[in-house]
Order: sequence, then C-alpha cells, then structure tokens
Amino acid sequence: MPPVVVRRARVGDADALHRLSLDAIASSAVGHYDDRQRAAWAARRTREGHRWLVTATTTFVAVDGEDVAGFASVALHRVGVLQEGEVDQLFVDPRHGGRGVARLLLDAVARAAVAAGLRELVTHASWRAVPVFERAGFRQVAEETVDLDGVVLTRALMRRALGEARTDPLTSSG
Repeated sequence: MPPVVVRRARVGDADALHRLSLDAIASSAVGHYDDRQRAAWAARRTREGHRWLVTATTTFVAVDGEDVAGFASVALHRVGVLQEGEVDQLFVDPRHGGRGVARLLLDAVARAAVAAGLRELVTHASWRAVPVFERAGFRQVAEETVDLDGVVLTRALMRRALGEARTDPLTSSG
C-alpha cells in the first residue's frame, strides 16, 4: 500500500474536499454534535466555498493513492474574515481516520506558517478535532459559541506557538 502523500490543493480538488467535509461532519462528528447541529454545520459547506478556500488560503491535501484522505487550510496572511495564522479547515475522510492523516496535514501547515514567518497558529476547533489539535501542540484557550442560522454549536479556540529558530517547526516553544 502506497504511503499517504501531502501536496498543495488544486482547484480541481474542490469537489472532493466538499464531499469529504460533508462525510466527516455526518459521521466523525457523531457523539460530539447532535443531528440538528451537524445538519446546520453541513449546510454551510459548498463547492464554491471549497474553490475559494483552495485559491485564497494555503490548502494541503493528503492523498492515499487516488483517494483524498484529508485536507487542511491555513491563512498565511489576513484573508476575508480569517486572521493571519488561522487554521480554518481540518477534515479527514472517516475511512482514513486514526492513520496519522491529520498529523501529516498539520505538520505541512506548521512548516508553511514557519516559512511565512508566522509565530503562532490559531484555530476554532470542533470538539471532535480538539484532541487532534492538542496532539499537534495546540492548547485550548477558550470555549466559543457560534450560531448557525439559529442552531448553536460550541467549539474550542486553540492556539499554538511556533518557535523562531528551530530546525523542527513542529516543536512548540511554549
């Protein structure tokens, strides 16, 4: 079996990213959010939104053979409502969960952020994703509430410091 490879996303990946995010919300978020919350979250996902994501942010795709196993995006500069260093998306195909795909993606995000001179990453993590981000060096700093068309979801505001002079950008400095 070939290893999972991480590469920059292309606009042609947008449809696969859209499907993957819907699948992940529908199955991986069970136990963290109820049916109504997952439906409201999924309703925000669009193909056009994923095309924008790929063109406006630095987005990485994990590929397992021909399958997109996951994706992650980071704003290396302010983009729309995204702040500099914001990890806006991290989704792993449920069939590829538990195989280190998220870690590979977050490693790529951290390397890109360090190369861009950023000192910190921030994310608004779903409860499903919190342990994944913690394993990658993020720390929860607050609980947030977001209203999705009248449906309330809670999530975690998380931050991760990036060291200045290191050969390993993934080692947290704080």
